[in-house]
Amino acid sequence: MNDLGKQSNFAGRKPQRVKQKGFIITIELILISTVLVIGTFVGVVAIRDALFKQYIQKQSRDVYVTDSDGRVLGKAIDYDEHEAPRIPYIDRTVEPASPDPAHRNYRALIGIRDDRFTSREPVYYDGANCTGTPCIKAPSDETADNVGIDNLSATGAVGYIYKLQDGPTYAIGRSPDGIKGYLFRETANSCPVSPELIQSRYISQKVVTGSPCEAVSVGTGGGDGDFVADADTSCLVAADDPLGLIPDCTCPAGFTDQNDVLRAADNESAINGRITDGIGTLGAAGAALAPSVGTVCCPTGSVLSSTDIVDTTTYAVLFQANAELPVPIPDAEFDAALATAGLEPATLTCVTESPNGGGGGLPRSLVLKEAVEVTAPDDPTINAMEPFVAPFKVNLPADVGDDAWIYTLPGEEGPNS
Repeated sequence: MNDLGKQSNFAGRKPQRVKQKGFIITIELILISTVLVIGTFVGVVAIRDALFKQYIQKQSRDVYVTDSDGRVLGKAIDYDEHEAPRIPYIDRTVEPASPDPAHRNYRALIGIRDDRFTSREPVYYDGANCTGTPCIKAPSDETADNVGIDNLSATGAVGYIYKLQDGPTYAIGRSPDGIKGYLFRETANSCPVSPELIQSRYISQKVVTGSPCEAVSVGTGGGDGDFVADADTSCLVAADDPLGLIPDCTCPAGFTDQNDVLRAADNESAINGRITDGIGTLGAAGAALAPSVGTVCCPTGSVLSSTDIVDTTTYAVLFQANAELPVPIPDAEFDAALATAGLEPATLTCVTESPNGGGGGLPRSLVLKEAVEVTAPDDPTINAMEPFVAPFKVNLPADVGDDAWIYTLPGEEGPNS
């Protein structure tokens, strides 16, 4: 009986329950899972197709320029008047070099034709056929040269992006083959040759089969222009003011300063050298003379004559500085001494000048800066344009299928046919 009670449910003990393992899959769970999984796959496929289509459409719109070796020059940002794509070249070689905080990178806008590079700005040379010393204009300098490829004044030869980025001027100049072109950059130094010695300019925008180099000449001022008036020399001798307390001398109303002429290329250094020569002829009496060249003023619309400009300016500076001494050197003695240095009395004059400098040349007041080649970022011994080999090509639009949409600019949408 006892044994029977131990094994019976009536013995006072609770029966042991076996816990269930697993879960029950309901119809609702199956339905929800099916919708989520299938919807996710459909969504992923749709996103993939949309991204792929967008990529193909972008390839159809974007234009990339490559050379004959397949090297990509860059993406075209626009087209010039000859429908040649233009790309920005970023120059990272300007001193001071990175990581100097003063380091700056600048863009050069370059047009790409099938056989050459082009730029709005020309490069000037003191030799025929664009040989010799290269020089370049300062940014946004319309007064120095604004004669475009049609040989008309106020039509070109000036690029404004360089002034906008407050950097040096860039231009395509002559390459060894005379056609492809090399990239040049303006420096802070004056052109090492006088403007009157410029014989040619490389204006790469010309539409020619060969070299775009053209012969030019600089107007000779007094020889080509008509006399207007004697120059105003009230500001010719700069005031001796090391503390900067005296206001700068300014030209009278209706007159324009001729600083660009007096300080063009070799003029400034030549004048200073001749002043030293003149003072030397005056002996002890000239020891008190130490003039600094100020500026000359001409009636607005005229320019300072370049005829014997160095010696004429030198004599005028010394004559005016002598007159301001407490005890000036007598005129006769003064002129006789300067004559031994070839400095004769003369008057600075202002003349008219045609936009092309007279005689079809460049303005006589042409002011140029020294130009240097832009070197390749990975090889400072070669020009940045040298590694690229013509002919140059652009990519073709991709085939995007029947459902492709025609790309239009905002505001230009219309009925689709």
